Amino acid sequence: MMSLDMTQGKPLRLIVRFALPFMFSSILQQLYTMTDSVVVGRALGAQAFAAIGSSSFLQWFLLSAIIGLTQGFGVVLAQRFGAKDWQGFRRAVSMSLMLAAGLCALLTLIGLVFLEEALTLLGTPIELRAYVSQYLRALWSGLMLSAIYNVCAAVLRGMGDSRTPFIALVISTALNIVLDILLLMVFGMGVAGAAIATLIAQAVALGYCLRTLWRSQLAKPLREDWALDRPTVRELLRLGMPPMFSHMVISTGELAMQSAINAYGVDFVTGMTASQRYFSLLNIIGSALEGAVVTFVGQNVGAKKLRRALDGTRAAILLGVASALATTALVVIFAKPLIRFFLPTSGAEIVGIGMGALRVEAFFLIALYLLCLYRAAIQGMGDAIVPMISGFLELALRLVWVLWLAERLLGREGLYFTDGITWVGTAVYLIISYYKRRAKIISELEAQAQ
Repeated sequence: MMSLDMTQGKPLRLIVRFALPFMFSSILQQLYTMTDSVVVGRALGAQAFAAIGSSSFLQWFLLSAIIGLTQGFGVVLAQRFGAKDWQGFRRAVSMSLMLAAGLCALLTLIGLVFLEEALTLLGTPIELRAYVSQYLRALWSGLMLSAIYNVCAAVLRGMGDSRTPFIALVISTALNIVLDILLLMVFGMGVAGAAIATLIAQAVALGYCLRTLWRSQLAKPLREDWALDRPTVRELLRLGMPPMFSHMVISTGELAMQSAINAYGVDFVTGMTASQRYFSLLNIIGSALEGAVVTFVGQNVGAKKLRRALDGTRAAILLGVASALATTALVVIFAKPLIRFFLPTSGAEIVGIGMGALRVEAFFLIALYLLCLYRAAIQGMGDAIVPMISGFLELALRLVWVLWLAERLLGREGLYFTDGITWVGTAVYLIISYYKRRAKIISELEAQAQ
């Protein structure tokens, strides 16, 4: 395991060094997602492809709670690592694992019990319901694997190690692709086979990360570290619950978006699904920089190097803006072949839907990058409330646009603009909040220097 002390050295170089494995991890995830979609579409047909796309927001609703919680845990871990509080770090590891496991058990139960009601509420097309239900029941049965993996990844990244999660993802992605082809094309297991392939690959990734952590003297909890540590639990929940609620609130807005998409029928769902498959790919650099900034700021705040935390944030934002502009240009130019990659046999109308949605989303990409990076800096400083408020703002903007404005102003094409309008409004709030906090920090530093 290679931990990285981000309190020493050139900020931008450290941020890029941390972000690169993170970015390659995202590329691998997208490689898997694309391969999975292509295999499902060609082995099972367009309806199965649309069904998995239609299920993605509901799937994300539960997973986002776990990811949000572990993001908050990562701030605590990074700060304790930066402060070189090794006993506190180990206790944060053990309490994080226990809290995530408890939350996951509750979410799994809720998801499996209320799945059919959720599909009805979302207006999932009747042609897709059997596929969606079968896929999600299989996938959610192994949700605990995702929960523990995300804790392990948060621990490793809190130590500045983004390399181990990357290697784990390389292994699991390769395995997932092989299993997809084997279970769907050879054994004909249907959409459940795609879910089972994902779970097996996740188990392998988790095993690799656990093996690495348990070999580390810094991260492996001792027997006494498993005893309930109330102050650590309170700190983990203080920083973990707000982003968890924020992610779930954002996901609620995305569910409303999916419901609106479903109302326009299978062709519209298929075109939008092809476009949505590129969302994470568009945000690869932004997401990687976000993870790096959280760790960089967290470690430096823990080490009381506030000026360094601000300087690193500024450098990451400039890099993020340049990356967003370059990505937007490429997507606008190559939108048609990108959509055709998923829908090689679909008609012009479906492809046109996918192209329109993809180009509009790419146009607003700079707002998404700014949202991610300013939110990351605020989280790294230990402020979980502002990011949570931003989540509620994102929900409000999404609902107002989807429920009242989109169709009235632009018809069904108005749904193409949902993400972009949401990103712009939320980014403005986070930018204002960050610079208020930055001004306060600079004022305090100047007062200390006098």
